[in-house]
Amino acid sequence: MYLRPIFLGIFSFLILTVGRGEMISPLKIPLLMSANFGELRPNHFHSGIDLKTQGRIGLPVYAMDDGYVSRVVVSPWGFGRAVYINHSSGLTTVYGHLDRFAPFIDEIVRRQQYEQEDFSIDCEFAEGEILVAQGDIIGYSGNSGSSGGPHLHLDIRDTDTQDPMDPQEWLSSLITDDVAPEVRKLVFYTHEGVMGNTTRRMERKAVRASAGSYSIGESVPVWGDVSFGIEAYDRMTGTTNKYGVHQVDLYIDDSLFFSTYIYRYSFDETRYINSFAEEGVIMRTYIAPGNRLKSIYKQVENRGILHVDEERTYRCRYVLTDYDGNSSSVEFSLIGKLQEPPLPKKEGIYFSYAVDNLYKKDDFGIFVPAGALYENLDFTRRKIPSKKYCSDIHIIAPSVPPLHKAAEISVRLTEDKLSDKRQYYLVRLDDDRSYPACGEYANGWYKAKITEFGSYVVSVDTLPPTILPIVPDKWSTRGKVVLKISDDQSGLKSYRGEIDGKFVLFELDGKTGRISYRLESNRVKKGSEHTLHVVVSDMCGNEQSYTNSFVW
Repeated sequence: MYLRPIFLGIFSFLILTVGRGEMISPLKIPLLMSANFGELRPNHFHSGIDLKTQGRIGLPVYAMDDGYVSRVVVSPWGFGRAVYINHSSGLTTVYGHLDRFAPFIDEIVRRQQYEQEDFSIDCEFAEGEILVAQGDIIGYSGNSGSSGGPHLHLDIRDTDTQDPMDPQEWLSSLITDDVAPEVRKLVFYTHEGVMGNTTRRMERKAVRASAGSYSIGESVPVWGDVSFGIEAYDRMTGTTNKYGVHQVDLYIDDSLFFSTYIYRYSFDETRYINSFAEEGVIMRTYIAPGNRLKSIYKQVENRGILHVDEERTYRCRYVLTDYDGNSSSVEFSLIGKLQEPPLPKKEGIYFSYAVDNLYKKDDFGIFVPAGALYENLDFTRRKIPSKKYCSDIHIIAPSVPPLHKAAEISVRLTEDKLSDKRQYYLVRLDDDRSYPACGEYANGWYKAKITEFGSYVVSVDTLPPTILPIVPDKWSTRGKVVLKISDDQSGLKSYRGEIDGKFVLFELDGKTGRISYRLESNRVKKGSEHTLHVVVSDMCGNEQSYTNSFVW
């Protein structure tokens, strides 16, 4: 009864060639995606596709073509365990979030980790050093790094430039999709113009009229300059996941006005997503003056700004298309209505996106370098006195998107009593959460680099990290030492584990905060009592140690 699905899986794996480069599937299971190429993510576009692994960890992952291992990365964050393979076709394939490497790779990686005495490594290898053939097992699927569940992340890159490209180009015949994108809402923005009763921003919910067709109802009265944005997602056959939209075309009066097509981009461009996408979900068909993203824009008129200066109806239409050509459209109209835009309210200080900007008061300063902003800014700052912290709370330009380059902020302390100045740190307050931004103390001031505006304050961290052993009475029988490390204030900086005075490789799971060491007979003598010593430090120089004896 099990012969047919097994046969089909092996058959498709062995004989299927996928697009350019004659590549094979990295998995021997039917392919379903949990995320596609170019999806909107915090501060970046998704650089590959995420392939489902049936909710399992440990599926073999296969080299898609002949080549050599050019790089191996191990990290508690990002791709976790990842293998990079260069191919003679000029492509590099990247396999991320692996649970473990194939033995021939793991041996090399582990040796490097012990030489560096660090779990996190980034090793590059020369051509011919670690050869692989198409179909070789290079690792096993997992959930390592910044992964939200078991899956395989797959990048395909141009080897010379490292530009990521859409892996569906090579896997399209293995992935079925006959579902069109879905539209949620449209957003209208003014640029020295007016819409209805607002001069800034308006939202309209998209209503589904029929399969693949949407509208927003009544026309929008506009005068002056306006641009647009759209919130939409793609769907795929066989899944309930939401995906990014491959292509967005905006037509004005049946003429193509603006078009985006996400197939390839440069990592140098990826942070410009903060200008392209509002709040991480709304794709803006408008290019801000400081937006240097070029790869995805295929047709642009007047940076996406429509000048409405006629009292008539402007017929507008978005067409959204996925990789397989399934499309949806949403129609809307603007009514040119002559009206005088109100004078803009200027509340702060003019900051230019094109030059360096400096603001300094008695207790606060900020330097915003050229290129950090995407548009000119009416910079505002206000402060709230605080008895809880060591400075006032400084609230700066809270509605501005994340910066493209780091700015430097300086905050004067209102209370400076600590003898160990390392224990001060900067905090960004966001609702019920706080985000540390560690920098340095100098003469009653605290300076740090920031990449987002918001509410900032100086706090203190005098508490050491915590170390909690996990079921230590089972270490011997399970052959594995496990501890949980954490720091609720400035955050963890480093950790080190030793057994009997010698370094041992504890692996860190960034999601759980657990560090673990699987006992090795070549490093820890069996049948003896051993002494474990672990030291953990935080970003403010506080240190905690843990010592315990066990028999193995």
